[in-house]
Amino acid sequence: MGSHFFDGATPKRHDIEPDIGPEGIAFETERGALAWRHEDLIRLWDYRPQEHLAFTHRRHQDSRLIIEEAWAVEAIGRQAPQLLERGRERWRHTGIAAGLSLGVLTLIAGLYFFVPPVTDRLARAMPWSFEAVDRPELDKLALMIGKRCAAEEPNRILRGLVEDLLKTAAFPHPITVDVTSSKMVNALTFAGGRIVLLRGLIDKARSPNELAAVIGHEIGHVVHRDHTERWMRENALSAASVLLFGFDGTNTIGQTVFETGLSLSYSRGSEQDADRYALRLLNRLDLDPAGGAEFFERMRGKGDLSGLLPGYLSTHPDSDGRAVFFREQGTGTKQALSPEDWLILKRICDKTD
Repeated sequence: MGSHFFDGATPKRHDIEPDIGPEGIAFETERGALAWRHEDLIRLWDYRPQEHLAFTHRRHQDSRLIIEEAWAVEAIGRQAPQLLERGRERWRHTGIAAGLSLGVLTLIAGLYFFVPPVTDRLARAMPWSFEAVDRPELDKLALMIGKRCAAEEPNRILRGLVEDLLKTAAFPHPITVDVTSSKMVNALTFAGGRIVLLRGLIDKARSPNELAAVIGHEIGHVVHRDHTERWMRENALSAASVLLFGFDGTNTIGQTVFETGLSLSYSRGSEQDADRYALRLLNRLDLDPAGGAEFFERMRGKGDLSGLLPGYLSTHPDSDGRAVFFREQGTGTKQALSPEDWLILKRICDKTD
């Protein structure tokens, strides 16, 4: 018995005489000479008997090189001791794994700090025509969240409130605000300056200034082009997650956690910006910010995420913090509507279409 080689392409065994040097192992086969560098060898630790050495090549892992002569084993031990010491091999693999992990963490950190400002600038530079197009999916979604509330006088009052806010915003593109019959307490912003308030929000609001604060917040999303920024961001994160986790047609847990974690952290910044924008509108119109503060205080534990997730993971800032912000930074004293108009507006869903 002696050293031998299998090329992996055929079952033929090639008996060889290894020439072991400082760079690697050279040997002759019937098909020609080969030279395997020590750094390209992968030790097959499960080969028996253990006093023999079995290797494969990093670029040709179907092949096998078996070293049986005691003198050859000793020569390899002198020239490449790492191939005989399993502990060193483990440390080498650990070092490779640590390097890869560090690279992944560096990439994630880069995405965390680099993607938001880039996508934000690109979104605000996009022409408005990119958003202001007919999108059938928005109409389908609108149907899912209820019928349009069409009571005439309440809608007239709502339009007046929205116009006051928009004049103060001085945004050069059209923004529309509709109410749908859904009983959920929420407000949604779509591409093209389309804001949809859900009936539950109107029902739960206790003052016109609460409603003004929410509408101002949604106008902030439109002005900051957050819909386009979110679309760009999610595409960037999707591409990054494919790069990191591969793509097999379904989301892996790691990919989902990665995309969700970064997406939430970015969205939270957009929500804070929209809050600041809303408060500026209220202050310029001399509207009492207490309404917005009271709305956020009532949100605590009633449908927002602050009771379910830590503050740094919630898409929206925590309700307590938002209420404090409105109370401390607000300067206005007036109500957005008279008590009579407010009661009329609350009946906006008496008629739907």
